[in-house]
Amino acid sequence: KPGLRIQVCVDAGRSRERRNKKGKRPTGQKRQGFHADWIAPWQFIINVFDENGKIVKSHPPIIDGSCGNIDEFFVLLRRYLDEIDLEGATEVVFCADGGPGIWSRFETLADELNLIKPVFVLDYTHAKQNMAEVTNILIKALRLSGKKAEKYRDEIGNMLWNGDIEGIERIVTRLKEEKKWRRGLSKALKKLRDYFGDHGKFQYATLKSRNIPVGSGAIESAIRRVINLRVKSPGMFWKRENLEMMIFLRSLVLTGKLAKSYDTVTGEPLKMLNNGTLEQLPLAA
Repeated sequence: KPGLRIQVCVDAGRSRERRNKKGKRPTGQKRQGFHADWIAPWQFIINVFDENGKIVKSHPPIIDGSCGNIDEFFVLLRRYLDEIDLEGATEVVFCADGGPGIWSRFETLADELNLIKPVFVLDYTHAKQNMAEVTNILIKALRLSGKKAEKYRDEIGNMLWNGDIEGIERIVTRLKEEKKWRRGLSKALKKLRDYFGDHGKFQYATLKSRNIPVGSGAIESAIRRVINLRVKSPGMFWKRENLEMMIFLRSLVLTGKLAKSYDTVTGEPLKMLNNGTLEQLPLAA
């Protein structure tokens, strides 16, 4: 609706998938046995935030996830966003870490939804962690230590906050041209071009001045509560379809929507569909 400000965050957790072993059961064993490989269930959270950039707690978040590949996950996310009338929304913010494949799909999703001016922001904490690798290389190349090193960290940190990635690139390039530890500086330059290549996702000072969230703490918390505390416990191994359902049901419980997943006439649970959603569930409630 007009004036709506929403934030869409995505990330992946970790759980173990149970896959039965193929072939004849070994002699003397009562069970066939199974593989328990780690998989990365994708999860998203959609929040409403106010003019001050704070999450509106009176609007329960929408949380769900998928154990499929990243394309299947974005199809699921698209279905949820289609349930929200984004036409005329003041802000639609997409936030995540620098994981491969996320940002190109965010951009495609924004185009498909006909969003006029979507905002893309790479989580500030992840940006700082990755910029720390570059800063450490620069400090080593300049042979700084103690207070001088800390002061230099602050300077690079301020440049990151202000989105001056080009300025940091110029520093690295100049040092490399001066033949100061070329190997390390080549690594720093690669990090800047690969991880920090799209400078628009790092304009934190500008975004903060517009009261737009610059962190993905909401999805980190959702993954902890949905996946880590429920399906990642020691000794838990899940068939993929059961894990998919558990993530969905756990999300309903934590967002207070489980009670709404029952038919208001018969009182019976709504039919669970094969794609892991409940029939006629009011997604945006």
